[in-house]
Amino acid sequence: MMSEDKYKHRYYYKEKYEAAIGTFACALVFLFVAILSLVLLALNNSFLGLWSWGYWMFIPAFFIFIGGFQQLYRNIKYKQVVKNALAQRNFQGTYKLEHIALEIGMRPNDILRVLIDLRNKGLVQYSFNPETGQIILGKGVTYTPATEYIPPAKKLEAPIPTEGKSYCVYCGHHLEKQANFCPNCGSKL
Repeated sequence: MMSEDKYKHRYYYKEKYEAAIGTFACALVFLFVAILSLVLLALNNSFLGLWSWGYWMFIPAFFIFIGGFQQLYRNIKYKQVVKNALAQRNFQGTYKLEHIALEIGMRPNDILRVLIDLRNKGLVQYSFNPETGQIILGKGVTYTPATEYIPPAKKLEAPIPTEGKSYCVYCGHHLEKQANFCPNCGSKL
């Protein structure tokens, strides 16, 4: 059995698993300004002097696109690493998420994001043990939204109170019975 103390000084991948769409959107804005400047130059229009400096926006657009493709590659690599770790377990069994994180060198929050993406694509089935919070591979969960659920703010200062609620306050999954952890998202209740 692994000791919890081993997690204190573990070095994880520094890069995060996150969507690259924002990066590509930013690059497209720069690219649009650069192309617009060339059009204005061809039309001999001096709108905001864009024709004289706008074409320089091709340079940051290029590097931002490179960053977006790096993030896409990183996401693919992280998905493969997580799928390999789950395949070594035959996609079955009950495990602590922290143990998987320790084994593959990813932050538990990044693994959760990868798992959500893999589950949404139908590539893996899992749920969380409502008592211990451990991940149960091979056992799917059907998301049942609660009617009274209101999504929380993106950044939380403190945990949301859960007393008397019949649903997960973080994802809105309707809970069949009182639980310590949400079977859908694994949040501590």
